[in-house]
Amino acid sequence: MSARTFNTHNICWFDFETRSGVDLQDAGAMRYACDRDAAAIILTYAIGHGPVQIVTAPVPGQLLSWHLLPLDIAQFYYRAEASRDYVFAAFNAGFDRAIWNNTLRGPHAPQLFHDMVIDPSVQATAAGLPPDLAGACKASGSTAKVENGSEYIKLFCMPDSAATPQSHPWEWKLFCQYAIGDIDAMRSLFLRTRQLPIQEWQEYWAMEAINDRGIGVDVKFARKADRLARTAKTRGSLELRELTDGQVTTVGQVKNLTNWLRHRLPPEGIELLTKREEEEDEDGEIIRPAKYSLTRSRIEKLIPYCRSTGHPSELRALEIRLYGGSTTPAKYAKILAQEVDGAIYGQYVFNGAPQTGRASSRGVQIQNLARAFLPYEHDAIEAILAGADYDELARLGDDTPVLRKLALLIRPAFVAAGTNQFVVSDFSQIEARVLPWLCGPQSEGALRRLQIFRDVDANPKVPDLYTRTAADISAVAVAEVTKMLRQRGKVAELALGFGGGTGALAAMGANYGLYLPHPEALELVQAWRQANPWCVRFWGRHDADTSYGLWGAANRALEQPGVTQKIGRLTYVYMPQILDGTLYCQLPSGRCIAYRGIRYEKVKELDEDDNVVDISTQLRFWKGHNRAKIWHGTLCENVVQATAADILRGTLARLDKTDLPVRLHSHDEVLVEVDEDRVESAVDMLRGIMREGFPWTDGLPLMSEETVQPYYSKWEGK
Repeated sequence: MSARTFNTHNICWFDFETRSGVDLQDAGAMRYACDRDAAAIILTYAIGHGPVQIVTAPVPGQLLSWHLLPLDIAQFYYRAEASRDYVFAAFNAGFDRAIWNNTLRGPHAPQLFHDMVIDPSVQATAAGLPPDLAGACKASGSTAKVENGSEYIKLFCMPDSAATPQSHPWEWKLFCQYAIGDIDAMRSLFLRTRQLPIQEWQEYWAMEAINDRGIGVDVKFARKADRLARTAKTRGSLELRELTDGQVTTVGQVKNLTNWLRHRLPPEGIELLTKREEEEDEDGEIIRPAKYSLTRSRIEKLIPYCRSTGHPSELRALEIRLYGGSTTPAKYAKILAQEVDGAIYGQYVFNGAPQTGRASSRGVQIQNLARAFLPYEHDAIEAILAGADYDELARLGDDTPVLRKLALLIRPAFVAAGTNQFVVSDFSQIEARVLPWLCGPQSEGALRRLQIFRDVDANPKVPDLYTRTAADISAVAVAEVTKMLRQRGKVAELALGFGGGTGALAAMGANYGLYLPHPEALELVQAWRQANPWCVRFWGRHDADTSYGLWGAANRALEQPGVTQKIGRLTYVYMPQILDGTLYCQLPSGRCIAYRGIRYEKVKELDEDDNVVDISTQLRFWKGHNRAKIWHGTLCENVVQATAADILRGTLARLDKTDLPVRLHSHDEVLVEVDEDRVESAVDMLRGIMREGFPWTDGLPLMSEETVQPYYSKWEGK
């Protein structure tokens, strides 16, 4: 738990203050740093525990160059280049490396490579702290970040900033003090949090290599698709006006659309809209009116309901709202704002999801792209490239709304260069495999579940997990499972493994176009749990009489600080002295996930009008800046996704040592780009690395599926 990886005397903390001709939030770090007007105007740094130094140009406010840097930082660079015992550190380091590599001009200016830098923000989020420097310092009791920095950045660093150190000398002095303070805050934060082991920094470096490598984009396609998306927003509102006889005139009029639906749907449909039932007194007088809601999750449940019950106009209106209110088509504009010479960079945040260690996305949000695809994907791409207008794209293929078509075509905007090919490998049902494996070899039910995967891996013709689950919950023989019944089995497996109930099942069913009325959903939940007692036991229980599973181990750890509590392949321990009391869960890989400031609390339960209706006791922890509830389902989901993340992170680190350049990845998928002559060998090599496993994954059956693509796609017809 206390592993230290770097001698803090051998760390150079550094931070740039910069300006550019583009906005950082829109353009991303690489486009910002590559802009012709980009410049570093202040560098602050400190070596080890030494004093903070500040470097500006001889004429303050002008750009910095390599030859202006002091000798000690140059000497440190060459030490770090020669030995990994020396390392630079910057908060959100990808930005500062981009600035170093693109603005410190000079004939001998060296590149600051990804594996020469660590990022204290990664260590902070691993400790359960907020991802921003000010928030992390405040939550950890570190040296506070100097406030009011944003006003000086607006004054000196924005594209339209006209102020100079000469015109505003007092503000410039305060800006320099602010810059110095960032080093003190970052260093203090690093020293107050548990250092990450070298293995995790190697995984971080592998992901930063992917950020630096970037992914190619079809700029022409993105530009045409972006124009269509803008048109589709307007046309969707016009279609809504026609469908509703003028009652709804834009996709943003959610209240009007809700009222229109209420007067057209039967009771079952209205129930899906209902947020709060109407209440009457003994005389039949309404004392609290009903409330209705049209959130995304409700729309996703209403769409399969309307499709299955024959309400085409309502279905169409809901689709227009769902896709017209989506931000996904705006990703084309983001691609255009961030591309540099036909590629986008820096799309991943390592450890961005702190309770799992998964990467999160920035920019185009590659990890959040829809997994669905258009069955006529290639024709749609060709039509857009040929200049199809809104009406032509609307008529193409089927009546799917244009914005939905465009949302499903984001993936193909990512392309291989020239005649190169993408080789894509997907882990097969990785979370469904990890869940029973984490139970350990003592759980016979979990072992039987793992054997199903081994049998299918050896012979894909034998009934798979979804088919067997469908048979169990439908009380039919495996041979009698139809395609529709298998879909029910798939939805149940995807929805219920983390302790979810009818709500989770209905939401997952909606994702697959399956409408499940509450009585049917309840029956399926009960049937699945009866068929999988091993999983219910793994979720666990803790009370005065019994304690077992995840919930039992976590609670026993809280009751016995410093004493480890094992459950399956996991270990919990509570350290009350760390960050207001932190519950750690050590994963099979050895990595720990942290629940900071965890304790039982009294929580006010509010009704729809924010009136207190009850007070409950909940186990809660700090999730970034906010308090969040934790229960057995949270614990299960976290450890499964975290273990799957460790497998992916370790795989990316392995690939970083090969000649297979990873361009992008998601939670269960890796994409590399190779010359077309290397495709066959690349498939074999990637497959081998994906399925190899690690010393700590003994007994976990890993399987992957590889495809070759000229562009990124989920289309099964390519």
